[in-house]
Amino acid sequence: MKTTQMSRLTSISLAALMLAGLCVSAIATPATTQPPIFQAQATAKKRLVVMDFDYGTTNSYYSSYRGVGAAKGISELLINELVNNGTYTVVDRSKLEQVLKQQNRSGSMDIGTATEIGKQLGVDAVLIGTITKFNVDKQSGGGSFMGIGGGSNKTKAIVQIDLRLIGTASGDILATAKAVGEANQSDSNISVMGIGGSSSSSNEDTLLSAAVDKAVSQMVTKLAEVSKKLG
Repeated sequence: MKTTQMSRLTSISLAALMLAGLCVSAIATPATTQPPIFQAQATAKKRLVVMDFDYGTTNSYYSSYRGVGAAKGISELLINELVNNGTYTVVDRSKLEQVLKQQNRSGSMDIGTATEIGKQLGVDAVLIGTITKFNVDKQSGGGSFMGIGGGSNKTKAIVQIDLRLIGTASGDILATAKAVGEANQSDSNISVMGIGGSSSSSNEDTLLSAAVDKAVSQMVTKLAEVSKKLG
C-alpha cells in the first residue's frame, strides 16, 4: 500500500515539475511577432500644362517649321517627350485649347493669365517658354592654286528656348531654365580648271529639326531636375 502511494506521489511530482517547466519556457520565450509591413506610397506626380511657346525674335523659319509654326511645333514636341519621361502628369492639349476657346484667348500670355488658366485646369504649375533663337548661319571660304580651287561651306542651326515654371497656387515663378540645341554641317567643293564638283547636301530643315530635338531633350532633363525641388 505504501509503495502504491509513493508511486502516485512520485508521478504527481513529476507531472507538476513538467508543467512548471513548460510555463517557465513559455514565459522566457516571447511569442514571435511578424514585422510590420510598410507599403511605400508613390509620390504623386505634379500636374503640368505646357502653353504654346512665344516668339522672342522673328525670321522666315518660324512660319514654316513642321507646318504649325516653330512655337507650337516645339511645345508639342516637349509635351510628347514629357509624357514619355513620366516625371509629370501633363494635361492633354485638347483641354487647354478648350479653355482658351472659352475665354477667347490666343497668342502670348503674361504670368497672370497663365496662372488663371492653370487654376481652371487644376494643375500645379504652368510652363511658358520663349524662343529666343531659331537661326541658320552659313559660312563659306575657299581659295585656288595653279588652277585648282577648293571651297567649303558650313551651315549651323541653333535653337534656344527660355523657360519659366509658374506655380498656380501662388502665381510665383518657381524656376527658370534655358535650353540650347545646335546642329552643324560642313560641305566642300573642288574645281579643276573651271570644271567643278561638289559634295554639298545642305538641308536647313533637317539641321533645325536636329537642333530642336537637342533643345527639347535639354528641357525635359532640366524640368525633371526641377520637379525634385517642388516637393
